[in-house]
Amino acid sequence: MVGSINFVRKEGEHVKKGDELGYFSFGGSTVICVFEKDSIQIDEDLLVNSGRSLETLVRVGMQLGVSTRTFSRST
Repeated sequence: MVGSINFVRKEGEHVKKGDELGYFSFGGSTVICVFEKDSIQIDEDLLVNSGRSLETLVRVGMQLGVSTRTFSRST
């Protein structure tokens, strides 16, 4: 039960393996999704709500964004 995510580092600040980036505070029902940088285009409604500190109801199977990667199929 994560209520909020608290960062102790600023964006762009240098960190090394094992350094604290932040911590979770108890409460609510926050879902955390981690993606490789620039690998996904997050849906606009999620970005707007996040920017306004609004919670967004997300259900299993809902789209969060689309991949920005191109994959080639080998035959």
